[in-house]
Amino acid sequence: MQQILFLTNMEQTAAYLQDALKLAQQTQKAVTGQVLYVPSDTEWTRDMEKQLQQAEVVIFPWMGTGLSTKFLSESSSYLLANKKKHVYLMTGNPEDVLHGGLSEEELRRINDYYKFGGLQNWTNLWLWLAQQFLQAGCNAPAPELLPWDGIYHPRAGKVYDDVEEYSRDFCIAGKPTLAVVFFRSDWLWGNNVFADTVIREIEAQGCNALCFFSTSSPDAASGCGGFKEALSKYVCADGKCYADVFINTIKFSLFSIRACALDDLTKLNITVLQAYTLYRSYQEWYENFDGMSAVEVAYSVSLPEFDGIIHSCPVTTMERDAEGKQVTQTIAERMNMLVRKAKKLALLRIKPNAEKKIAIVFHNHPSTNSNIGSCSAIDSIESVRLLLQDLRDAGYVVDHIPADRQEFIDELIAGATNDRDYMSEKQIDNADAKLLVSAYRDYYKTLPEKVQQRLEQDWGEAPGDVFFYDDFLLIPGTMNGNIFITMQPPRGFGEDPDKIYHSPDCAPTHHYLGFYHWLRDIWGADAMMHIGTHGSLEWLPGKGVAMGDECYPDICTGDLPNVYPYWVVDTGEGIQAKRRSAACLISYLSAPLSISGVYDELAELEKALEEYVHFKADKDADLSEPMAQIREKAAAADLTDEVREEDAADFDDYVGHLHTYLTDLKNMQMTTGLHIMGNPPQGEKLTEYLYALVRLENPDMPSLPKTLAQAYGYDYYELIDNSSKLLPDGILSYGMLLDKINGQCLEIIRLLQNDGFVVHEDKLRALECVKCWDEAVQQKIIKIAGFICDKLYPSLAHTTWERSNCIRALQSEYIEPSAGGAPTSGGAEILPTGRNFYGVDPQLLPTPVAWKIGSQMAEDVINKFVAEEGRYPESVGILLWATYNMRSNGQCMAEFMRLMGVRPIWQKGTLKVTGIEIIPLDELKRPRVDVTGRISSLFRDTLPGAVCWLDKAVQQVAALDESFEDNFVRKHVVEESQRLESEGVDKELAWRQASYRIFGDPPGAHGAGVSALLASRNWDDLGDIADVYVRWGAHVYGEGEKGQYRPQLFTERMAKLEVTVSNIDNRESNLLNSDDYNAYRGGMIAAVRNFSGKMPKNYCSDSSDRQHVVIRTLAEEVKRLFRGEAINPKYIRGMKEFGYKGAGDLATYVANCFQWDATSAVMEDWMYEKFAEKYALDKDMQKWFAEVNPWALRRLTEVLLEAEQRRLWNAKSQTKQSLQELLLNIEGEIEERGDA
Repeated sequence: MQQILFLTNMEQTAAYLQDALKLAQQTQKAVTGQVLYVPSDTEWTRDMEKQLQQAEVVIFPWMGTGLSTKFLSESSSYLLANKKKHVYLMTGNPEDVLHGGLSEEELRRINDYYKFGGLQNWTNLWLWLAQQFLQAGCNAPAPELLPWDGIYHPRAGKVYDDVEEYSRDFCIAGKPTLAVVFFRSDWLWGNNVFADTVIREIEAQGCNALCFFSTSSPDAASGCGGFKEALSKYVCADGKCYADVFINTIKFSLFSIRACALDDLTKLNITVLQAYTLYRSYQEWYENFDGMSAVEVAYSVSLPEFDGIIHSCPVTTMERDAEGKQVTQTIAERMNMLVRKAKKLALLRIKPNAEKKIAIVFHNHPSTNSNIGSCSAIDSIESVRLLLQDLRDAGYVVDHIPADRQEFIDELIAGATNDRDYMSEKQIDNADAKLLVSAYRDYYKTLPEKVQQRLEQDWGEAPGDVFFYDDFLLIPGTMNGNIFITMQPPRGFGEDPDKIYHSPDCAPTHHYLGFYHWLRDIWGADAMMHIGTHGSLEWLPGKGVAMGDECYPDICTGDLPNVYPYWVVDTGEGIQAKRRSAACLISYLSAPLSISGVYDELAELEKALEEYVHFKADKDADLSEPMAQIREKAAAADLTDEVREEDAADFDDYVGHLHTYLTDLKNMQMTTGLHIMGNPPQGEKLTEYLYALVRLENPDMPSLPKTLAQAYGYDYYELIDNSSKLLPDGILSYGMLLDKINGQCLEIIRLLQNDGFVVHEDKLRALECVKCWDEAVQQKIIKIAGFICDKLYPSLAHTTWERSNCIRALQSEYIEPSAGGAPTSGGAEILPTGRNFYGVDPQLLPTPVAWKIGSQMAEDVINKFVAEEGRYPESVGILLWATYNMRSNGQCMAEFMRLMGVRPIWQKGTLKVTGIEIIPLDELKRPRVDVTGRISSLFRDTLPGAVCWLDKAVQQVAALDESFEDNFVRKHVVEESQRLESEGVDKELAWRQASYRIFGDPPGAHGAGVSALLASRNWDDLGDIADVYVRWGAHVYGEGEKGQYRPQLFTERMAKLEVTVSNIDNRESNLLNSDDYNAYRGGMIAAVRNFSGKMPKNYCSDSSDRQHVVIRTLAEEVKRLFRGEAINPKYIRGMKEFGYKGAGDLATYVANCFQWDATSAVMEDWMYEKFAEKYALDKDMQKWFAEVNPWALRRLTEVLLEAEQRRLWNAKSQTKQSLQELLLNIEGEIEERGDA
């Protein structure tokens, strides 16, 4: 029997088509048809072929782009081969054939019925199809064009197409107006549950509702102007904005689906607040920590971030009625929160600045006076001091602007802080902010019962003990007019260190919740600002996205607008703040950059090496003295164990190794201080920053030093790798030529700088370092000069946006979006900073380019192990961080896959990853390596699809019919499953458990626990560190696995690891900048050391230069950073420029190195001695610390002494004694300062 067949991957569309079919059949019984709901992951089968064979015409209303799945491509091939009439109602790729057997007129008619939409049009579509193809006498009416958009109100008797008329009828002057968009399809089918509810809630909260429906993308053929046209008609008409905030419910990116352009939202210039309409049921949402499925995270969260949105909350779920049909249901409490958030943002536009209260929240980790304003890359103290002036200039009430950074921090420390060791009774009594216990208890009673129970379980009855004095909880901070400058409270693990061992998901303290309650509800802040990367708010327990009122970030943030300056390099963690604290991110630049150069003993060694090379050129020269000099200088530089003479073929080879080491070190990119928000680099710092931006290739732009190296006739990397070799002239070595090239690059930039960044070709060509080259080389240099003048310098000049856009964000203006990442790793297009950065489309990872680099990194790991051990590694542990994979477009994911011998399958056109495939052994040319991934919580929450792909890769490889010698994955899974079966585990379950390879944090929790443990000093040995790493990291993830705790399986995986791997993708941050790197990677090494009894091989792949990937051991990388930055006089001088914050960061550097040593044994005695010599015991440094931040000197001295006490450092007796005396002196000076 011939029939009409519809297949769709949209369940609601299937239901509507079925309703229309029923109505059509009531009109004309001759209408025969079927509607099939086909989930996107449906496999193509013979049964489906039979379905299509019986159909006269097949129509696919489909959500997606192109024939991207096997089901779609196979169905298309079948339909075309069998000449079946069909059409795919979707956007295709250029190579896709989306229809067959239908005339242009028939296609147009089908399209009009479908797109005009609604029950009557779709009923008539069935009738027309039956009339046209089944010869039924239906006499179907023509498609009826219904409004593409309109303003909706449940009490209106019509749809408005005039915003002025609607405003007269439903809006009250002087009230905030909240614009909301919902889908036209919901209006067409009478599914107005969301619209009706949000309008009621908006009006109940005293605001005007401007709720309109619209399609998303325009369709010229149908005469549909799409969302852009609706926006210009109802929200921003004739140059007038009718709304104060815009609530968006359209999924995907408005830009990518062509719904509108950046210019449209820029002109609108109001906050775009994203609300989520969930595909899952309320129960499923409530019970799961993921908040959304992987597909929803991509469509509803990741892609809208490209539009510069601010996240809000889920407002509707999809339930089932008695007949099993999908129905929309609102989440009442979340709808209330959405409108509260929108109203607060709207009031920022309306309320005079002089009446606004702003809370500025400094991070404070650790919670002592040494680290107020702790954050990456910036001088937070000076940045906020300058911001206070900006606020005053904008009309905010600021009573006092401190004269400089030191006066500012002194004022803050004189008030109440988080450092209870040094807080006097006077400071407590005179504190500017106190939360009465009675007020906190009243608030506590309003919290969800589940939250109250957990707080009491973890911290006792309200108000707990933390910061509890008499009848109040102390709120640290200093009031300055209407600006409250405060410090984020401690998370809680320092208050009860035992929780680190057993409660990774413990609630924040009563005091923590009370702090944010006081800001928001007692003091009545209009907005808050969290300063710098990063704090603890966004890492509190709760759902990854789409949070509810039991999630602690949501409890703390509430409806309070949150402006969050964030380091542009730290993409993933910024996204976490965006999603979990409703932050408007304002990106800021990295610290000033330079190349390391050589100094002290290293400079003397380099000179000796150059002299040797030139002596060597004289065949009659006596080399004994130069050789002795080199040995002496190498020993003085502590290089004898790192570059070993006995490992060299001869002395010349040894010289070559030393020279190459120094050349690599002196050309390492390093930081030379801190960035001040809103202050563009100037003078020599600008020169060096520009050089850092052109050292590597940018899209369609060559590297400046590589261009000059090629002009000299050499490959840039050849000069680095053979730096001791002499040029044919016998005068310069390769290393000296590299120095010359660096100098010439800076000379070119200085010329441009002196000319006001205008390219004068004649002047450029006249430079000695340019005029000697032919026209082709000169044109390349001129092109790069134009890039510097036209793109890079103007972008750096716009660094002023970092503070000016903070002020605009406090007005609830629209902050332009931009990508996040590392500008100096070929990412100059990320600039300028000062914008609301986003991450990536997770569906695209890994990209083809990332796959190529990740594959090379995987092979490098294997080859290095084989070179060292003479065999293939069987088990590798890899750290999978979201931030790294977002910046590198999935290099770690690619490395994981390549090690196992699988690769991604990309959809043509969109390059979305649609599957994985096995790499044949004859192509792989080695065994498949077993890989265990320790994912971060951020990876779990932001890249859930990737977790499933990686888990699927393990399953596929384990199931291959290959020998154990060729497939270590299968070998280990078989062995472990047999052991589990012998212990009584069901065979199928045993296989699944044996193949677990993706482990992470507990559901809803964040971190690795190791840094908190080491900072607490509540540990005795390596076993304690390993136990904490297991407790926090032994939770299984993958297909069907959502974080079940499997400590025994995780411990066994750690015990079998032979190699650990983590990667480096930029040089604006490094392993010693943050304790997070050690917590995850160092924790893994500690676990392997403890459970296996031996040190694994520990490798770092450096892809900061995508054209030249390098692999080093972890110890090599740490020593490289230590020499190139940590004890480099250039670095120390740079940090000293920034007073208090610079001192605090120096202490943090020492603490991070100590923590790495505790887990991974990477610090040698001479390194600790150097820290003591250059940081602690130098008299000038002591004087400086005493003036700007004596608490930091106390901290680093304590850390050094702890290293000695734990026998990580065999300190010289004089060094130890000097440090002990110094600690006593510092403590006395701090106490005297407090008494003053």
